[in-house]
Amino acid sequence: MQRRERQTLITVITATIGFVLIVTVLWLYARQYRMVAYNNSFYKFSLRYPATWSFAENKNGSAVIFYSPPENPLDRFSENVNIVVQDISKNPLDLEQYTKIAIDQMQAIFETNLEILDSTQVTMDGHQGHQLEFIGKGPDGNLHYLCRWTLIDTTAYQIAYAALEPENKGHLKSAQRMMHSFKIHSDN
Repeated sequence: MQRRERQTLITVITATIGFVLIVTVLWLYARQYRMVAYNNSFYKFSLRYPATWSFAENKNGSAVIFYSPPENPLDRFSENVNIVVQDISKNPLDLEQYTKIAIDQMQAIFETNLEILDSTQVTMDGHQGHQLEFIGKGPDGNLHYLCRWTLIDTTAYQIAYAALEPENKGHLKSAQRMMHSFKIHSDN
């Protein structure tokens, strides 16, 4: 009987350890990928962002900037997603004109250090928009950008993700999830 009790005890301990490990892994996974709601009533938009990220409102010309957490103590660049809302009523543009100006501005900023990876039409919350993905090469490293924008009447909504290459792959999917969750609220 002692042998049977010992085997039962070992089985119970093993099952308990396995259960604790599974619960811990699921908790860590859920914490890492859980998205929480952000709503900006002033600029009339909302989206979902990773629960582990922080944000700052009305900073550097952005309505909001979301920052990824440091990956380690030596992490020198916080990947980020920023949202800019522009009133273009003084110079109304259509999407094609706005897109051309946006790309021209990137070329003026980065000059020969701009590598466009993708420039294509997209849909943002049911509205026609544009996506530009590019590398901006700089002295301290290359930055990978993924930008989307759309126009609603005389308001431009821009979402831009920036990451230091080659570290961008870790948060790119989170940034894409944020972009896909972006919603524009009407005045109604």
